Amino acid sequence: MYVQGKCYKCGGFMAVDGSEDASVCPFCGKPFIVEKAIQNFNETAPHDIGVEKASYDYDSDFVVERSVLIRYNGYTKKDVRIPDGITVIGESAFQGMNNIESVYIPDGAELISEGAFSGCKNLQAIHIPDSLITIDREAFNGCMRLKNINFPDNLKNIEAGAFIGCISLEAVTLPKELEILSWRIFEDCTGLKYVFIPKKIKTIEDYAFAECTSLEEVKFESLHFDDGTAEGIFRIGMNAFKNCKNLSSINIPETVRFIGNQAFRGCSSLKKLLIPKSIKAVYPLAFADCTALEQVTFEGDTELYKGSNPYKYEKNAATFYNCPKLLNVSYSKIQPNYWAFPAYTKAQEPANIENGRCRYCGGEFKGLFDKVCSVCKNPKDY
Repeated sequence: MYVQGKCYKCGGFMAVDGSEDASVCPFCGKPFIVEKAIQNFNETAPHDIGVEKASYDYDSDFVVERSVLIRYNGYTKKDVRIPDGITVIGESAFQGMNNIESVYIPDGAELISEGAFSGCKNLQAIHIPDSLITIDREAFNGCMRLKNINFPDNLKNIEAGAFIGCISLEAVTLPKELEILSWRIFEDCTGLKYVFIPKKIKTIEDYAFAECTSLEEVKFESLHFDDGTAEGIFRIGMNAFKNCKNLSSINIPETVRFIGNQAFRGCSSLKKLLIPKSIKAVYPLAFADCTALEQVTFEGDTELYKGSNPYKYEKNAATFYNCPKLLNVSYSKIQPNYWAFPAYTKAQEPANIENGRCRYCGGEFKGLFDKVCSVCKNPKDY
């Protein structure tokens, strides 16, 4: 049974399961003892303005304990206004309620818990107050008709899979205080066309925008300082933009250091790509199956990785595997990384043979009799 608690480490109010011994604070991420958190709330409540919220009269459709909305039972109403005084919308509180079309969350609410609105297939609009701090895991999973959502700037946490499968969502401007785009946060949002990523976000985690097949534009905000430092996205995770088939261009900012496995795999409209010198490493199959890609320019000596597990990364872990139009490559380390550019390498083969070089990478041969390429170590086979 959920009751109100208060984190004794950061002071955040939250719904806690009284049957559990311990949990993790959704605000500061630190573990706490449930009994102690309940006690902390009870001790501070008489001096806290929030205690007044418990005195509200709630509609019988709302199951409320203290200021925690445990469950909503209004199975016929289309438009729902959550009453004043609620600080926490509990786990699965509205789960599967297909009758609901709009929800108004009042000011003072701080947490939308795990799965709170999951499976509300007809939910089209939701008002989120400025007071909200956290949207928990899969909170809006499968809200198929949700078209847009305005995030307050003070929102600090949007957890994994929060909007997975929201296929009608078209545009997203993320809150300025957000630092991480969590795992699968917008996966399979097939109607999403535009995303603005503010400068405080440092990581796009795995599968964040995977299968967003309508995504056309991703705009990154970054800030450069006079001392040479910069603020902006640092890491693009594994499969982050996999199969974003309408993404025709992407301006990777100079704050990025790492691009993960298969990060842009299947972005079949992508034509040109600039890899800034800030990027230290690109991991296996990062741009595989980008079938329209024609030109790639590396500004620095970025490392490319094959991957050590052939079962996980397939037999050919080329960075640009199945990019048949990629014939224009500018990269200072092209020879030792020839394997990463199959189409380019194949196109260069006649010229390499004509010039007496290795057909695979264009390197020079060593040895008097059994000649071996000095770069890729392949024997001369012509």
